[in-house]
Amino acid sequence: MPSHDPHSHADLTQARIRHLDLHIEVDFAANRLRIVAEYLLDRPATGPLDLDSRDLDIASIEAGGRRIEFEMGEPEVVLGQRVRLLDLGGADRFTLSVTTSPHASALQWLEAHHTASGRHPFVYSQCQPLHARSLFPCQDTPSVRFTYAARLTVPKGLTAAMAAACTGREAHRDLEVFRFEMPQAIPSYLFALAVGDLAFRQLGPRTGVYAEPPLLEAAAWEFAENESRLAAAEALFGPYAWDRYDLLVMPPSFPSNGMENPRLTFVTPLAILGDRSRMALIAHELAHAWTGNLVTNATWDDFWLNEGWTTYADHRITEALEGPEVAGLLQAVLLDVLREDIRAFGPDSPHTCLKTSLAGIDPDAVFSRVPYMKGQLFLLSLEQAVGRLRFDAFLREYIRRFRFQSLTTEDFLAFLERELPEAAQAVDVQAWVYRPGLPERLPAMRSALYDEVVRRRRDFEAGALPSSAEAAAWHPYQRILFLRLLPPTISIDDCGRIEASLGLRTTKRTLELYEFLRLATRSGYAQVWPMMEAFAERVGNEYQLKRVFRSLAEAEWSRPLTRPLFERVRHRHHPITEGLVDQLLRELGV
Repeated sequence: MPSHDPHSHADLTQARIRHLDLHIEVDFAANRLRIVAEYLLDRPATGPLDLDSRDLDIASIEAGGRRIEFEMGEPEVVLGQRVRLLDLGGADRFTLSVTTSPHASALQWLEAHHTASGRHPFVYSQCQPLHARSLFPCQDTPSVRFTYAARLTVPKGLTAAMAAACTGREAHRDLEVFRFEMPQAIPSYLFALAVGDLAFRQLGPRTGVYAEPPLLEAAAWEFAENESRLAAAEALFGPYAWDRYDLLVMPPSFPSNGMENPRLTFVTPLAILGDRSRMALIAHELAHAWTGNLVTNATWDDFWLNEGWTTYADHRITEALEGPEVAGLLQAVLLDVLREDIRAFGPDSPHTCLKTSLAGIDPDAVFSRVPYMKGQLFLLSLEQAVGRLRFDAFLREYIRRFRFQSLTTEDFLAFLERELPEAAQAVDVQAWVYRPGLPERLPAMRSALYDEVVRRRRDFEAGALPSSAEAAAWHPYQRILFLRLLPPTISIDDCGRIEASLGLRTTKRTLELYEFLRLATRSGYAQVWPMMEAFAERVGNEYQLKRVFRSLAEAEWSRPLTRPLFERVRHRHHPITEGLVDQLLRELGV
């Protein structure tokens, strides 16, 4: 366990937050949360206590009826402001009153016309990686875990949801009060809330879904198999520790495909396609219940421990439920995405190492699939070195040994050396973890579904494309892979033929559309512009939007259109996404 996290002002040798009692008033008129937070520490605090904050208005801090003096540090772009409580005088409890900024980086406030129902406003949080500090002062590091209880006061007619158990609801004249308990300790980045016009549907004994009423029926059908996915995951990784696994369907502006908030995964509405083809996304967020939420990276320099393990685990769930052919196809797609991200950084970039050094760097600014897929490939190499039976025993012991704990890369490697020495000797651990790029020797992968796409790619070189009927019969990830395996630029005629063959002008599958829009932009296919405008307006995924806008800015025909398009749509997106795309365009001179 480190004594310092480079992305936090917290001093990890000081007392740590153990529990929070939160009284939160949601003010849609001002776009603010007004919070009274009662903190319980793990031991009496003598001397200063340092917390993280960003753009917060702290009214007062008290302990035992005594006002506690505090100092605010200078604002820093990445870290925000340090809040230093000067002397708690040996107290292990204190109360803090705070109001968030209308521009809090964790929150997006949506007016009614930007929601599915169009009747009520909506607010939601996204705290990973460094944004919980914009809600309330905290030790905003994955090395500190706390339980909490919360009381949310919201306008009457709205529903509050949290990544916690709802224990009660009280109606008042103009307001409603929702009560929540989170008995399992979490790091701050997993704190989550949402308030809006929400309805709930039970799916199974431990599973359900929240959505705006117009989306509820479709969401309930799309995610109806979640109970069986939960059972499959338990068979692989052991008992589920979080009691319930519910989903909350987010507005389209949500900046991720999914966020693994415990008990309540936030998921993009773009996963609701009517064919259950995005279940790999659910497998990934569900797998986080063991790898990430239960066993957590100690700092964001160790992010691969969360995402590499979870990508390995979600492939195991997909393999168990959909078979090795589909799992192998998905593996091939993600390997190609990984190689693209490595090319974008440069093969010698330190951002292509598993263990990173991001001091002074916003983790959001260098987000990529490297920790996901390179981490998964490293773990798959270990599995293939010793066999699945042996590796599964190691995996379960890893989860048992480190449950509800945070660990560094070095902690993991010491555990690997002790528990699985034959794998540590058979695999070049140093190359995988500490060197940039990919090792020459990658684990074996096989899929006949992949082989078929490779054949079709060769057919394209000979001038042949799959018919619309043939393309419609493909697995969705075959269609994505086909688009990815095409040359970087193709002719205008071929762009039109591919658009027609794959039905891309009318598709709801944004993953396919994302690949085609970038290909078409690079190729100078200006007919794609209306589709590009619609994509930029309705897709909130920051990873995809950054890459789509990069393609627009780098193509001569679309460069003059890029900044005006962004200015038209930026208000629809989460502050995290808006800031990252704006920063990218400025760097590109747009």
